[in-house]
Amino acid sequence: MFDDRVATRPRSQAVEEVLELAGNSECFDCEADCTADAWVSLSHATVICIGCAGMHRSFGVHVSYVRSLKLDRLQDDEIQVLLTGGNAAFQAFLEDPAQNVSRRVWLALPLEVRYHTPAADLYRRQLKALTEGADCPRDLRPVRPPVPRKSAGASFTSNRSNPVWTADKDASRCQLCRASFWFLVRRHHCRRCGRCVCSDCSPPECRRPLPELGYTEPCRHCKVC
Repeated sequence: MFDDRVATRPRSQAVEEVLELAGNSECFDCEADCTADAWVSLSHATVICIGCAGMHRSFGVHVSYVRSLKLDRLQDDEIQVLLTGGNAAFQAFLEDPAQNVSRRVWLALPLEVRYHTPAADLYRRQLKALTEGADCPRDLRPVRPPVPRKSAGASFTSNRSNPVWTADKDASRCQLCRASFWFLVRRHHCRRCGRCVCSDCSPPECRRPLPELGYTEPCRHCKVC
């Protein structure tokens, strides 16, 4: 399943090989140069900067398990996961037609929202299956959104403003997959971001409550939200 030669490589060589993978010289989440102090999300096999690593830690290890590439002693199987994946590999997965999440769309999402999407969840499950030698999952599934943060000493009030819905007249195509709308491809709106999307880009498994905006029952979300 994994390359046994990883165990015989000097650790410094393995670290350099991880950083030499396409896209790994920059943070996957903010594109900052992080070669001098690289951190990694083992859950996504990506290289990130120390600032974004702090955010990833706040998600919990069930979403993103974070380590320092140079300060922590990574296990051989962890190094192999990083060599199997990489920033370019995760980006290629997101941009695949099955997900159709462009780099522009990914960076436009708040950091905590990005990793609580069905697409990110599927990638985590695929990497886990790879490490365990299990069948690779292909299905998206509903993901529980992050818990809204409270201000210290105050009761919760949502800081999220109401999304600006794209008017039907301004959307001749799905704003994610760019499919043209017509009689059999209907317009739908994501309740979280307001994009005008097709049914393929807002599948039933993405429906969930959005209490901060007043939706207590499962409502339509696009697959990047």
